[in-house]
Amino acid sequence: MKTNRYSYLILLAGLGAFSACSSSESSAPREAKAKKGQSERSFKIGEVSQGQVGQQIQLPGEFMAFQEVSIYPKADGFVQKVLVDRGSAVHKGQVLMVLEAPETEQQLVAARSNFLKAQAMLVASKEHYRRLKASTRITGSVSALDLESAHAKMMADSASAMGEKANFDALTEIKSYLTVRAPFDGIITERNVHPGALVGSGLRQVGPMLNLQQQDRLRLVVDVPENYSLGLERGKAVSYHINAMPGETFKGSISRRSGNMNLKFRSETVEIDVNNASRKIKPGMFAEVMLTPEGTEGALTVPNTAIVVSTERQYVIKVNAEGNAEFIDVRLGQQGDMTEVFGSLKKGDKIIVNPRNDLRQGTKVVASR
Repeated sequence: MKTNRYSYLILLAGLGAFSACSSSESSAPREAKAKKGQSERSFKIGEVSQGQVGQQIQLPGEFMAFQEVSIYPKADGFVQKVLVDRGSAVHKGQVLMVLEAPETEQQLVAARSNFLKAQAMLVASKEHYRRLKASTRITGSVSALDLESAHAKMMADSASAMGEKANFDALTEIKSYLTVRAPFDGIITERNVHPGALVGSGLRQVGPMLNLQQQDRLRLVVDVPENYSLGLERGKAVSYHINAMPGETFKGSISRRSGNMNLKFRSETVEIDVNNASRKIKPGMFAEVMLTPEGTEGALTVPNTAIVVSTERQYVIKVNAEGNAEFIDVRLGQQGDMTEVFGSLKKGDKIIVNPRNDLRQGTKVVASR
């Protein structure tokens, strides 16, 4: 009985040793396989290509009057008549307002009198000099000193007459300022004065007397971000929707560009001329403008999914000649179906199209099937 018990214990020990050996032999391939899985990853591989990326972008725009002016008084005076009001349609040269300044009228009369007096004296001086010069034909009848004095008097009277005329013309111009005329065709959008109000260039005006806008032609102003501004040219077609007119699409083209970057917003201002003969569109309305800038010529492009963006950098993962993952920092350009990238890449480089955040530099990359 005792012998049988020892035989049973020996048998159990042998079975345990055999199972331990089998377990160690079977775990070795699993560990090797796991290590291989860590060193090799299967990914979708693509190539860096070259081409232009065209993408339609939508930007907010604002309508502005093609011409707009705030009308202030050029001379001191009282408002005598206001011939227009808010909403009045006016034409170039039309009288908008009449001012009165009695002291200006008196100064103009005095200036005219002085000018006529100086002119009369000049006429007398010229005639005196002419007669003296004619008398010099008789030898000894006129001294050289008298002739020179007459000539000097004539020149002085001429200068005096010119000065009085300049003063008279200046006061005449000031008087013309009392009649306010429209500088161009447009609509009066603001009126801030009424008859009897004192206005003047030296007074502290609360606001302009009148505000005039040209509304039959408008400017649609759009600020284009720096990344897209290089792909826009004068004459390029655009389309836009007006927020206040849902369901309508309008067409236009870029009329002009500012040619510089706004330092605050890093954008370039472009303008689109809009024919608004019906005056249906009002200055100050907003629109959504659709632009399709041209891509950067010769730029390298990659699929959008190939770009990895973190808080510290943005990069693509290149598969080098040894088949290992290599992180390449890039700057992004325009984006559409593909994205422009600028960095240490060249056309035809192999890149991972579906990278993962846990992929490490130097990892062996295997193309997925």
